[in-house]
Order: sequence, then C-alpha cells, then structure tokens
Amino acid sequence: MEIELHIETIETERRWNRLQSFDEAGTILGKFLSFRDDETFIWLRERDGHPSAQNAEVRRATVRAMKPAIGSTITELRDFDRIYESPVLELRQYRLRPGTRGDFAAFLRDRTFGEHERLGMAIYGPFDALDDENVLVWFRGFPSLQERDRRKADFYQSRLWLDELENEAFSMIEDYRNVILITPVH
Repeated sequence: MEIELHIETIETERRWNRLQSFDEAGTILGKFLSFRDDETFIWLRERDGHPSAQNAEVRRATVRAMKPAIGSTITELRDFDRIYESPVLELRQYRLRPGTRGDFAAFLRDRTFGEHERLGMAIYGPFDALDDENVLVWFRGFPSLQERDRRKADFYQSRLWLDELENEAFSMIEDYRNVILITPVH
C-alpha cells in the first residue's frame, strides 16, 4: 500500500471551495484543516501512479509519497477510518540521520507506542517517505488541544523519556520541528 500526503496552501476564502471539490474526486483517505492558519489544507489518497489534477485554488502544494513503516498501526486503506476518531491530530515529519529510518521506526514501535497509548495518545503510522529515505511521517491523535499539551508533557517530562529514551531518539533525529496541527474534516 502506498499513499500520498498532500499539503496545500489555499487562499482562505477559497478553502471551502477546495474542500467541496473532493465530493467528486473519488477515494480520499482523509481531509484535514490546520489549527495554526486558515490557508493550509491537507489530504491523503491512495497512490495510484496518476498525478493529481491541478486545482486553480491551490497556491502551493507539497506531495509526499509514503508507505507504512516498520510497526505501522495503519497497514490497509480501511485503517485510515480510525484517524477520524481524533479531533486533534499532530502531523509530524521527522528528518532522520542517514541510515537510521528503520531503526527509528522500530524504536517508536518498541519503546514509545506503549507509553503513548497508556497516556491516551492515538498513533497513526509511522510511514516511510518514498521520496526521501531520511524522512519518517506519523500522526498522533488527541481529544483536544489542551489534552495534547498535557499528554505530551506527561510523556516528555517522564523518567522514561528523560532517563531512557531521549538520548537514543536524538541520536537518530536530525530535525523534529516539522509539525502541523490539524483537525479531520468529515
């Protein structure tokens, strides 16, 4: 299974038009609006080898081809239905040190997913970027923005993170700041 992540910048007044254009577009795996700005629109679709039609509403577009990584919680197209269970999603694109992507995906699965789940964070992914062997993408889900802050603080201020995981994680991470907060559009 291969999917495409589309991150588009659209004039605020035209975002609704773009959203409506998907009613006739076929199988879309997810549509999302950004919390931080009124111009970002994100959508997912199955990768079928055909380019997406250009849309005049879109000022700038980034497309990332992806496939499930080691330990992904999404391995079939129908698994994407679960992503709508989280009103707040964090889309994170890690830039990793060369040659560490598989190790990092295994690290997430083996060392962090259990604690994320215990703290109430839903995990969707991770995904290997097909266009860049040093990028890993994943989504974390939360019930609200406030709970996102609280649950992330519980994780990143825990003894587990500080004493056991932080150094190991950062030995593989080159950049972790590519984060977009989004909400699903039903």
